[in-house]
Amino acid sequence: LNFWAGQCPPCRAEMPAFQRISQEFADEVVLFGLDVGPFTGLGSNQDAQDLLRQLGVTYPAGYALDRDPVAQNGVTTMPTTIFITADGKTFRKRTGLLQESEMRRLVEDLIQASS
Repeated sequence: LNFWAGQCPPCRAEMPAFQRISQEFADEVVLFGLDVGPFTGLGSNQDAQDLLRQLGVTYPAGYALDRDPVAQNGVTTMPTTIFITADGKTFRKRTGLLQESEMRRLVEDLIQASS
């Protein structure tokens, strides 16, 4: 679960790697991007839609209707990514820009933890 915003430079920077990893592990994990820009001061839902289109993002993405997801998940830094096991438990939480190599390692660890 990746919390991001349309006007967040680190979010923009990591999205192409998220796209590649989402395609690579499509049979094993679901990556979901949740735009929280209006609740973090980092853009509108339109900014988010424009960014998804510009980057060719095809993994599932949506937008928060209110601040609840931000508050419930303790999101204080953009981007924030929460890795959730198949049984719904938080496995890892990372804040800030994730490099592709770290993302890949975390996804592989998540798959193993969910087995």
